[in-house]
Amino acid sequence: MRIKQLTEKMQFSTTATWKKDKEGSFLTTNYPELVPFSCPPELGGIGTPSPEDLFLSAIATCTLTTLLHICDSLRTAPNTLEVSVSGDLRLIKASNYEFENIKCRLEVTGDEFLLERACEKVPQLCVVSNSIKPLISYQIIINSQHRLTLTNQKSS
Repeated sequence: MRIKQLTEKMQFSTTATWKKDKEGSFLTTNYPELVPFSCPPELGGIGTPSPEDLFLSAIATCTLTTLLHICDSLRTAPNTLEVSVSGDLRLIKASNYEFENIKCRLEVTGDEFLLERACEKVPQLCVVSNSIKPLISYQIIINSQHRLTLTNQKSS
């Protein structure tokens, strides 16, 4: 299946509502059902994704869909694809937290040459990665072999 061409401008919106003591839900433009969320478990969360989980999930899903889009343009498709993202949330001062040490592990199998070409482009083309302040380190595994280590920061 061919992925549609990118448009010059796309608009997204999300509405979040806090329902009760430790739980909220959000609704997005492209998904018609309410999605529950809560604060992190360390702060009394109730077993639903926290905003911090959703933040890392946005990086993972954007990385995955960006790679699929690039592969599509190269007329190839991975046999398998898995993206894992982790990060540390650190207290800076008072109640100011920042993410650091964000690591994205992209594991893919298929045509080694084309997948390496596609994976090289992901950190610079992933919209979410390029819209955030923290550095993201990408570990690229192709056909069970570590091939590349990249970041979302542009070279000078």
